Amino acid sequence: MARLEAILTGVPGDRELRLVLELLDPGNAGTFTWLDQRNASLALMPSSAAVPVQVLLELKGRGELGVLVTSREGMGRGAPLSRGVLEQLLERLHQLLPESGLRYRSDRDGPLEPMAASR
Repeated sequence: MARLEAILTGVPGDRELRLVLELLDPGNAGTFTWLDQRNASLALMPSSAAVPVQVLLELKGRGELGVLVTSREGMGRGAPLSRGVLEQLLERLHQLLPESGLRYRSDRDGPLEPMAASR
């Protein structure tokens, strides 16, 4: 089972961040749901695969946003579908939140490069 995590820092306060996260609505490719005031869920069904991907977004406060991508995809081959969803989501979040920085990403070893330098 794939489980990939990331933490963004430098995100706006909860009210503004909630409005930004609603722009992530995947349309026909899935659903976006607020689970409560601080947690949202994206349920995605990528068109190229029969494996659904779940994304949980957690407003951690202190200017942090937690991102968790999970699926039934095996990690033996690196979970390319789940990793691709994480990559696309982080790119979209960086577009929506250009002042944010990537503090942690579980699928990368060693220190992270600043987001602008990794593009």
